[in-house]
Amino acid sequence: MAGDSPGRIFILGLDGATFDLIDPWVAQGKLPAFSALFREGVKGVLESVVPPLTTPAWVSFQTGRTPASHGLFSWVRRVGVCDQEPFNRTHITAQTLDSILSRHGLRVGFVNVPCTYPPRQVNGFVVSGLETPSRESSFTYPPSLKDELESRFDYEIERTQKFRSGQERSFIQIVETVEKKRAEAVLALMSEKPWDVFMVVFRGTDILSHALWRHHDPSHPAHTPEGGATFGTALLEHYQFMDDIMGRIRNLLSPQDSLLVMSDHGSCGYWRHVFLDNLFLRHGLLRYRKDFFVSLRRLLFHLGATPANAMEWLSRLHLRNLIRRIVPQDRRIRATNVVSLGSAIDWSRTAAFPFGGAGQIYINLKGREPQGCVDSGAQYDAIVERVIRALSDLTEPLTGESMVAEVLRKEDLGADLLNPLVPDLFVRWTQDRYGDFGGVGIHKGLMTGIQTDFSGAHSMRGIFLAAGPYFLRNATIEGARIIDLAPTILYLLDLPVPSDMDGRVLREAFIPERLVGKPLRFEETHGDGQEGRHTYSLEEKELVEERLRTLGYIS
Repeated sequence: MAGDSPGRIFILGLDGATFDLIDPWVAQGKLPAFSALFREGVKGVLESVVPPLTTPAWVSFQTGRTPASHGLFSWVRRVGVCDQEPFNRTHITAQTLDSILSRHGLRVGFVNVPCTYPPRQVNGFVVSGLETPSRESSFTYPPSLKDELESRFDYEIERTQKFRSGQERSFIQIVETVEKKRAEAVLALMSEKPWDVFMVVFRGTDILSHALWRHHDPSHPAHTPEGGATFGTALLEHYQFMDDIMGRIRNLLSPQDSLLVMSDHGSCGYWRHVFLDNLFLRHGLLRYRKDFFVSLRRLLFHLGATPANAMEWLSRLHLRNLIRRIVPQDRRIRATNVVSLGSAIDWSRTAAFPFGGAGQIYINLKGREPQGCVDSGAQYDAIVERVIRALSDLTEPLTGESMVAEVLRKEDLGADLLNPLVPDLFVRWTQDRYGDFGGVGIHKGLMTGIQTDFSGAHSMRGIFLAAGPYFLRNATIEGARIIDLAPTILYLLDLPVPSDMDGRVLREAFIPERLVGKPLRFEETHGDGQEGRHTYSLEEKELVEERLRTLGYIS
């Protein structure tokens, strides 16, 4: 209805949340706030992006664009041929929701949204998330908000601790301690700060799914009756914890406000890590230099002197933090390069290589890659076919089934062949049970055994729920994608949608009568006012990579 105020919008992000867990628990009466939202709002599976990883998915939410459009496909970006550095907010070339809203004069509050570090100047406040190096970093806008959060709530961004089987109880306590502090801070900010659009992301639903899925799921090969009896309800208990927080958030909203609940991807069981570099080596797609020192390193590698084993030994002996404190970083990097085979690649004879994890594969194309050796056209197509045939060799030892569901090509995502940011191929793993880290020369063998420390994975099926005066009640929609939410939010707020967004407005989620006199308007793309590229210092880079590594996100 023309002239109606759309009210405020609260966006609750639950990283990795899935209806595969929520629906049966709602049916059993175990999630009362979710149950109320089902009755009083609209819901639908929210399709994630390819690949369904935290950073590219949340950036797609913020920009309304696919990874092929905004350029972030992983937690790290390529530097040179095969080096890496973590992504941060300044790597996003598209305009983001917080900047669009601020430009139109709306007051925003964004808390713990991935890829918001370093925090930008907005009309409101920002508390950055996953890519923040440490509590010593300047992680808020305005900067004074950091002192307030730490003094009042002992606020933490995310603790860096690797989960190991047998540490379930302490790990759950650590995750929920951080989330409780975040929840109390959010509830206070909601009540005390002026805002038109507030967003927070809670990551415990994702972190605990990675660690505890096998205990919840009796069909997981690593499930045990003992583990199920002790920790089989741990995921439910955490979802109940978040259900309570959602209820408290909703109690602070007025009848004119809207609540959107979403996840960046879903969650499911995870069985094994796959090492694509070793697969490509076996098929002659990746080659190492032929000299004495490389041959010696390869011998030591096959005897077990791998970077992965070295890190494991140091962790078990509690020496990693000590070495980080007493050994200069440049020496640690040199030592890693000596042990790793990644620096021994013969690029003149390497046709394909993995990078970035989640099944991302690059062809060593002339004119695009720094040391490319593959011609475009027929030779490129032949290498792609060789890679696909090599992937077909991967079968699950327990069942004999193929581990690869399909292989997507660059053009399937609408990307140009010469775009260096978009991988040439993506592996879609069978039932999302498998994954790779994208490293070279880190692990030996083609795959691990069944995972116990990292037994949950990401799926393409996220969640979308919305309730408020404009939304349908007790309704379900189909076909919603994460890239559709930014244009839908702008439309709800009577703001024009940037013409470069790939997503669409989810008009089917609204009450039809409320759309009368509410036209869909577009605007030309505006610059996002970025102040320049932020480069992590060596220490910051190491801190962020260590967090990603302990979470099981990178090798």
